[in-house]
Amino acid sequence: MKKLLILAILFIVGCTSGPMRQNYQAMMNEEVESPFFYIPPLNQKDYSDRTWILLAESKTKVWFYDPYSLTEDEDGVLTYDAFIAPRAKSNLATYNATMVGPYRQKIDCFSNHQWSETLYTQNIVSQRPLVGDTKPVNGSGWVKIAPRTAMAYVRSRLCGRKFIDDQNINYFLYQDGALPAPIAQKAPVEVFDEKEKKQLTNAKQDATLGSTNSKPPVFYEVINNEVSIVDAKKDVRQMKLSSYVLSRDFTKEADYIFMANCQENSYALMTQGQKEKSRGAISAVGAIGAKDSMSAVAFNRACGDHGAYMKLANKSGR
Repeated sequence: MKKLLILAILFIVGCTSGPMRQNYQAMMNEEVESPFFYIPPLNQKDYSDRTWILLAESKTKVWFYDPYSLTEDEDGVLTYDAFIAPRAKSNLATYNATMVGPYRQKIDCFSNHQWSETLYTQNIVSQRPLVGDTKPVNGSGWVKIAPRTAMAYVRSRLCGRKFIDDQNINYFLYQDGALPAPIAQKAPVEVFDEKEKKQLTNAKQDATLGSTNSKPPVFYEVINNEVSIVDAKKDVRQMKLSSYVLSRDFTKEADYIFMANCQENSYALMTQGQKEKSRGAISAVGAIGAKDSMSAVAFNRACGDHGAYMKLANKSGR
């Protein structure tokens, strides 16, 4: 009887003071770090009030980013805002519910890792399937960038691409034009063969790409991400640019000198070894000086504040 009493006491104490049962449902319902975008997008103002230019393209998606938001911190981590859209021709509005973003993106160029707000969509995935294959991330949120992926291509553009036969590293600045967008295929036409008594599928279908007769896109890169101060008093700066045709061989088009007068808000673009190609004023309004134009983006890259991203060199001698 005494032994039974001791066992009963031990059982009661063990059940009350032992480890509590983990409530996994409560864990799953805990709020995670929430992105500042909605799916479908409800924040039209976030799109229309920003400047978006083409960053990269894959078979099914297009990445746009705000070049004015691009910065690099003291640890070498790039930060910028972006959004993703389907790469297909449609009659939808410019900013529509098929897009994901705008979201904050970070890239650690040295360790080849990325952090993205799109990875913190645990609750959004089940409610709004337009996110696609986005998966929640635990811990720090930094994930390895897999090779031969769209993100690896984005990294090579923003973190720089090095040539085997050249010591320079080129950093993406601007792309003029886009690759032909896919066109949604029509359903195959089914024909009934009376002789064979079976359904046949017509193999002839519409082309999947738009017209390829247009001029191929040309993209511009900043050599070594270097901006030189050539006149400290007037704050005149210079960048060396290279342009390439976006084709299989990345044929080089030309080398340029981009001169920016930060005080007078003007620029000049010259082909190296030749006369000045173009000159104009950087303006928020107009076809040439619009904020999403090549001249405005290059001017901001030379005169704007992008943290440690641009390498500043003083060659004014003053």
